[in-house]
Amino acid sequence: MELSYTISEQDFIDYNMYFIDHDPVTQKTIRRMQLLLAGLVIVGGAALMYGVGTLTPVSVAVYVALAAGIYVYAPRGFKNKAKKNVRLTIKRAVNKHICGQKLLTADDEGVHLTGEDEDSRYPYDAFARVTPVKRQVYLYLDDISALIVPDNAFADGAEKEAFVRFLEERIAAAKAAKPAEADGQDESN
Repeated sequence: MELSYTISEQDFIDYNMYFIDHDPVTQKTIRRMQLLLAGLVIVGGAALMYGVGTLTPVSVAVYVALAAGIYVYAPRGFKNKAKKNVRLTIKRAVNKHICGQKLLTADDEGVHLTGEDEDSRYPYDAFARVTPVKRQVYLYLDDISALIVPDNAFADGAEKEAFVRFLEERIAAAKAAKPAEADGQDESN
């Protein structure tokens, strides 16, 4: 199976946004940030108003409303900053190979990915999982890094589904065979 496709800046941004939305550690960090910022606004605002002798129910209500707004909009600001940082990462000279034309070949041995300044081979047991999403397929190597295959690699949704099934079957077979190989090696030693 061979796929030729182009990874755009938006594909890489989409992957990072997907990661932010689905990584439990990142989500926990965002929730903590929301609570911390909202708490700082309420406590800091109330302390300031108390210090200058103008603490009133109206000023407390204003700070509570401000804190609620920060709580709601802080994740959006975090994501916008993350998008900006992803764009900067792509623009650095050492990262220019992230985007561009790619050729992915899946054969009996594994996955071979070539592109600008890239020539990598991955045996099927190196993959943690395959995750199809709205406009892409992610071939996760671990919890953080993945190969991105955008929908422009596929003629249609059926071809995308067949690719995902093909990889899932190969990965499962490789992982199932690995313990048997390790057991065979242990017995010979």
